[in-house]
Amino acid sequence: MTEHLKNGTFVGTGKGFKNRIVVSATIENDEIQSVKLVSSADSPEVGEKIIPTLVKEANDTKAFKVDAVSGASFTSGGFNQAMADVKRKALGQSAPTDTKLTDGTYSATVKSLKDREGLPGVGEMTLSATFADDQITQIETPAYTDTRIMGGMAFDILKKQVIGNQSTDVDAVTGATVSSNAFISALDDCIQQAGGDPTAFSARHIDRPVPKTQEINTDLVVIGAGMAGLSSAIEGKTQGADVILCEAQQVDGSSTTRSEGFVMGANTPEQKKNGISDSTDDFYNDIHTLYKNEPTLDEGLLHKLTADSTDLNRFLVNNGVKWSGVTHVSEKGVRNRKRAHTSAGYGAELVETLVKSAEDKGVDLRFGTKVSKLIIEDGAVKGVEAETTNGDHLTIHAGAVVVASGSYTENADLVAELNPRMDNIEVITGRGNGASYRFFKQAGADIVDVPYIQMMYYFYGASWGNRFPEAIPGSPTVPNYDVLEIDGGGKRVASEDDFCFEYTKKVWDGGYDEGYAVYGQTVADKYPEMTDLGLTTQTAHGKPFGYKEDSIADLAKDVDIDPEALQATVDRYNALCAKGSDDDFHKEASHMVPINGPYYILRLPQICTDGYTGAKINTNAQVIGKNGQPIPGLYACGSCADGQMTGIDYFGCGTSLLTCGVFGRAAAKDAVSKLSLV
Repeated sequence: MTEHLKNGTFVGTGKGFKNRIVVSATIENDEIQSVKLVSSADSPEVGEKIIPTLVKEANDTKAFKVDAVSGASFTSGGFNQAMADVKRKALGQSAPTDTKLTDGTYSATVKSLKDREGLPGVGEMTLSATFADDQITQIETPAYTDTRIMGGMAFDILKKQVIGNQSTDVDAVTGATVSSNAFISALDDCIQQAGGDPTAFSARHIDRPVPKTQEINTDLVVIGAGMAGLSSAIEGKTQGADVILCEAQQVDGSSTTRSEGFVMGANTPEQKKNGISDSTDDFYNDIHTLYKNEPTLDEGLLHKLTADSTDLNRFLVNNGVKWSGVTHVSEKGVRNRKRAHTSAGYGAELVETLVKSAEDKGVDLRFGTKVSKLIIEDGAVKGVEAETTNGDHLTIHAGAVVVASGSYTENADLVAELNPRMDNIEVITGRGNGASYRFFKQAGADIVDVPYIQMMYYFYGASWGNRFPEAIPGSPTVPNYDVLEIDGGGKRVASEDDFCFEYTKKVWDGGYDEGYAVYGQTVADKYPEMTDLGLTTQTAHGKPFGYKEDSIADLAKDVDIDPEALQATVDRYNALCAKGSDDDFHKEASHMVPINGPYYILRLPQICTDGYTGAKINTNAQVIGKNGQPIPGLYACGSCADGQMTGIDYFGCGTSLLTCGVFGRAAAKDAVSKLSLV
């Protein structure tokens, strides 16, 4: 029987990777005449870029279903859902919302998010759902690989929405998209196990609340709920101010959350407990040794960073942080002093502890509240404009604003604009969509331009999913010292068992966009998963990750290195292995493994965290304007304002979080000192 479509324009809605996709289609004479995108807020790095392609295909083919775009299955599926909704309405049909369920409790396990050593990977989550009288009465998530502060918060939000509305017509929780999609996928599975139809639950439309406009007065606004923002908010409240903390995401998915949770510090109680003698002067001298030639270095800020590290450590402990130990990031050089204080639950536990402390102290924490712009009056910052996930518009008047909303590494356009040399990025794990940078531009801040992101050259692939090497050449946390590491010219430039940023600096300064790890069959046999990943997978730029050859010359040709240069490097390395002493770079003899055929080479692309380009600040964390003077009422801390105290040869894990804490507190102290508190 032929289906007849009504003439007219119909609007359809589908569920994309992050949010709803709404399209409109004009139908005439049983055929699509035009398709237009009404609205979407999908992932900017993928979804938003391919939606125009999907719209074009629908217009070209006049079809209600288009082919999925590789790498954007959720967005493609959401677009097709929206087009199917259009078709139903044009046919005069309504989506079924009734379904029968067999009473009982059912469970499902699906793929979800898992971080490994700060790198994105594939994990699992298990969900159980209880049904009675065709209703969802209980949902539990007994096991999941995401963190409590991200996945756990998202699951709690979704449970409340789904059970309260008896519908799965819910948006992904901002900041926890992968875990949100896993939650709905597992719940759909449970519904099917109970004999029900998941589409009946998704067709039950949830009315969104009518957006409201509200004006609020407070003393201090902090933007961002990572280590910097939480430290600032807690300090501000401790100093007697009323503090509102605005976090754009509904969960705390900051860079801190995904970090190892190390915080550097000198002359601390934890060091003394472990018999470690240290001073803040020694700490300064050690870091200065690495950063002294950086063109953006501000020695005054570096002095404050190290001098205040002791007090920050006390502050964190007083706010509930428990250290599981203190370690060093390298046994070599200036990094060998044990200063990295470790949190047992990594960065997620650190953030969770600070969130609880902020709540207990009365900080007004507003997750899902995205600041859109600063309020500036007569050159002074007087508050912020913000929107909530419900669409409410907030005008928050304040005596000062602290920007702690991360860098820009989730914004692909800004990454390319600010770092034109970085053209071989494999993975970026940092957070921040460039909002901080936009605020600084709005206020007329002096921008510190650092032409690189915090990055390393090491062996990791964005496409590996749940596969992980036994050890990773170039990694700061799970390194493989048994390989030979070379730069893009085929030369050995650092000891493989030194901290990875020594190698990174040499490769970067040499002008290369990737490094390489070379080894023979002995190492291949010891690390079969690493070797197989190299030989069977490709980089994000479509190149083979690794090669196996019977000669060094062929290996060199695979990666466009001069064969004679690589042969000379391997010959020299093998001679040192035979001698049992690394006279060139002093690697431990136990890791000097001769390279014998067949031969292997792995690409070490750029693995990145947070960007450095951001606001220029002083020791009070005041943002400096283009006139060289502080901008009244504006402060910055964290990865949006650390370009004056860092370098390509990064000191080590925990230095960034130290920067967040020290200058987050400095901002709050100075801001509150300038307020007239009642």
